[in-house]
Amino acid sequence: MAQATTTESAHAKDAHHHGTKSYWVVWVILLACTGLTVFTGQHDLSHVFPSANITIALIIATIKASLVVWYFMHMREAAGTNRIVFVTSFVFLLVMIFGVFGDLWTRSPMTLPYHTPTTEGPEIEVPEGGAHHAPAHHSPSPEHHE
Repeated sequence: MAQATTTESAHAKDAHHHGTKSYWVVWVILLACTGLTVFTGQHDLSHVFPSANITIALIIATIKASLVVWYFMHMREAAGTNRIVFVTSFVFLLVMIFGVFGDLWTRSPMTLPYHTPTTEGPEIEVPEGGAHHAPAHHSPSPEHHE
Protein backbone atom coordinates (compact mmCIF):
# COMPACT_ATOMS: atom_id res chain seq x y z
CA MET A 1 0.00 0.00 0.00
CA ALA A 2 2.85 2.35 0.82
CA GLN A 3 4.42 1.59 -2.57
CA ALA A 4 1.23 2.59 -4.42
CA THR A 5 1.01 5.86 -2.48
CA THR A 6 4.62 6.68 -3.24
CA THR A 7 4.10 5.99 -6.96
CA GLU A 8 0.95 8.11 -7.07
CA SER A 9 2.64 11.03 -5.32
CA ALA A 10 5.61 10.81 -7.72
CA HIS A 11 3.23 10.83 -10.68
CA ALA A 12 1.33 13.80 -9.25
CA LYS A 13 4.63 15.65 -8.77
CA ASP A 14 5.56 14.99 -12.43
CA ALA A 15 2.14 16.18 -13.60
CA HIS A 16 2.66 19.50 -11.83
CA HIS A 17 6.26 19.74 -13.04
CA HIS A 18 5.37 20.53 -16.65
CA GLY A 19 2.76 23.19 -17.07
CA THR A 20 0.86 24.43 -20.04
CA LYS A 21 3.62 26.84 -21.11
CA SER A 22 5.50 24.19 -23.11
CA TYR A 23 2.27 23.16 -24.86
CA TRP A 24 1.52 26.75 -25.85
CA VAL A 25 5.07 27.24 -27.17
CA VAL A 26 4.85 24.04 -29.22
CA TRP A 27 1.42 25.07 -30.51
CA VAL A 28 2.79 28.45 -31.67
CA ILE A 29 5.72 26.69 -33.37
CA LEU A 30 3.26 24.34 -35.11
CA LEU A 31 1.22 27.32 -36.30
CA ALA A 32 4.36 29.02 -37.61
CA CYS A 33 5.39 25.85 -39.42
CA THR A 34 1.91 25.59 -40.93
CA GLY A 35 2.16 29.18 -42.16
CA LEU A 36 5.59 28.43 -43.62
CA THR A 37 4.16 25.35 -45.35
CA VAL A 38 1.38 27.45 -46.91
CA PHE A 39 3.90 30.10 -48.00
CA THR A 40 6.24 27.60 -49.63
CA GLY A 41 3.28 25.85 -51.28
CA GLN A 42 2.20 29.07 -52.99
CA HIS A 43 5.66 30.11 -54.20
CA ASP A 44 7.96 28.38 -56.63
CA LEU A 45 11.34 27.92 -54.96
CA SER A 46 12.95 25.96 -57.78
CA HIS A 47 15.47 28.78 -58.26
CA VAL A 48 17.07 27.71 -54.94
CA PHE A 49 17.48 24.11 -56.13
CA PRO A 50 15.31 21.99 -58.44
CA SER A 51 13.21 20.17 -55.85
CA ALA A 52 13.22 22.85 -53.15
CA ASN A 53 9.45 22.92 -52.58
CA ILE A 54 9.05 19.24 -51.82
CA THR A 55 12.24 19.11 -49.75
CA ILE A 56 11.23 22.08 -47.60
CA ALA A 57 7.70 20.70 -47.22
CA LEU A 58 9.04 17.34 -46.03
CA ILE A 59 11.44 18.99 -43.56
CA ILE A 60 8.64 21.11 -42.11
CA ALA A 61 6.31 18.10 -41.91
CA THR A 62 9.00 16.10 -40.11
CA ILE A 63 9.53 18.88 -37.58
CA LYS A 64 5.79 19.18 -36.98
CA ALA A 65 5.31 15.44 -36.60
CA SER A 66 8.26 15.23 -34.21
CA LEU A 67 6.86 18.01 -32.02
CA VAL A 68 3.44 16.39 -31.93
CA VAL A 69 4.89 13.00 -30.99
CA TRP A 70 7.36 14.40 -28.46
CA TYR A 71 5.01 16.78 -26.62
CA PHE A 72 1.35 16.00 -27.33
CA MET A 73 1.77 12.22 -27.43
CA HIS A 74 4.05 12.43 -24.35
CA MET A 75 6.89 10.44 -25.87
CA ARG A 76 9.40 12.43 -23.79
CA GLU A 77 7.81 10.96 -20.66
CA ALA A 78 7.17 7.47 -22.07
CA ALA A 79 8.74 4.35 -20.68
CA GLY A 80 11.58 2.62 -22.51
CA THR A 81 9.32 0.01 -24.11
CA ASN A 82 7.10 2.66 -25.72
CA ARG A 83 10.14 4.43 -27.13
CA ILE A 84 11.50 1.18 -28.54
CA VAL A 85 8.16 0.45 -30.23
CA PHE A 86 8.02 3.96 -31.68
CA VAL A 87 11.61 3.91 -32.96
CA THR A 88 11.12 0.43 -34.43
CA SER A 89 7.98 1.61 -36.25
CA PHE A 90 9.83 4.64 -37.57
CA VAL A 91 12.75 2.52 -38.80
CA PHE A 92 10.28 0.17 -40.53
CA LEU A 93 8.68 3.20 -42.22
CA LEU A 94 12.08 4.33 -43.50
CA VAL A 95 12.86 0.83 -44.79
CA MET A 96 9.55 0.75 -46.67
CA ILE A 97 10.07 4.22 -48.17
CA PHE A 98 13.63 3.54 -49.27
CA GLY A 99 12.57 0.13 -50.54
CA VAL A 100 10.04 1.72 -52.88
CA PHE A 101 12.38 4.48 -54.01
CA GLY A 102 15.23 1.99 -54.35
CA ASP A 103 13.06 0.02 -56.72
CA LEU A 104 12.24 3.14 -58.74
CA TRP A 105 15.89 4.29 -58.83
CA THR A 106 17.08 0.97 -60.25
CA ARG A 107 14.50 0.67 -63.05
CA SER A 108 15.15 1.65 -66.61
CA PRO A 109 13.46 4.94 -67.54
CA MET A 110 11.07 3.29 -70.00
CA THR A 111 9.42 1.20 -67.26
CA LEU A 112 8.73 4.12 -64.93
CA PRO A 113 5.05 5.10 -64.72
CA TYR A 114 5.54 8.73 -65.72
CA HIS A 115 7.64 7.97 -68.81
CA THR A 116 5.93 8.37 -72.17
CA PRO A 117 7.36 7.03 -75.40
CA THR A 118 8.97 9.56 -77.67
CA THR A 119 7.40 10.57 -80.97
CA GLU A 120 10.76 11.39 -82.48
CA GLY A 121 12.47 8.83 -84.62
CA PRO A 122 12.43 7.31 -88.08
CA GLU A 123 9.18 7.62 -89.95
CA ILE A 124 7.42 4.55 -91.31
CA GLU A 125 8.15 4.26 -94.99
CA VAL A 126 5.21 3.53 -97.29
CA PRO A 127 6.16 1.45 -100.37
CA GLU A 128 5.87 3.13 -103.77
CA GLY A 129 2.52 2.80 -105.45
CA GLY A 130 0.58 3.01 -102.18
CA ALA A 131 -0.76 0.25 -100.08
CA HIS A 132 -3.95 -1.57 -101.04
CA HIS A 133 -5.83 -2.77 -98.05
CA ALA A 134 -9.35 -3.73 -97.23
CA PRO A 135 -11.16 -1.97 -94.40
CA ALA A 136 -10.86 -3.84 -91.14
CA HIS A 137 -14.56 -3.58 -90.37
CA HIS A 138 -17.39 -3.03 -92.77
CA SER A 139 -20.38 -1.40 -91.13
CA PRO A 140 -23.71 -2.37 -92.63
CA SER A 141 -25.93 0.33 -94.00
CA PRO A 142 -28.87 1.50 -91.85
CA GLU A 143 -31.51 -0.07 -94.09
CA HIS A 144 -30.24 -3.57 -93.27
CA HIS A 145 -31.21 -3.20 -89.61
CA GLU A 146 -34.96 -3.44 -90.23
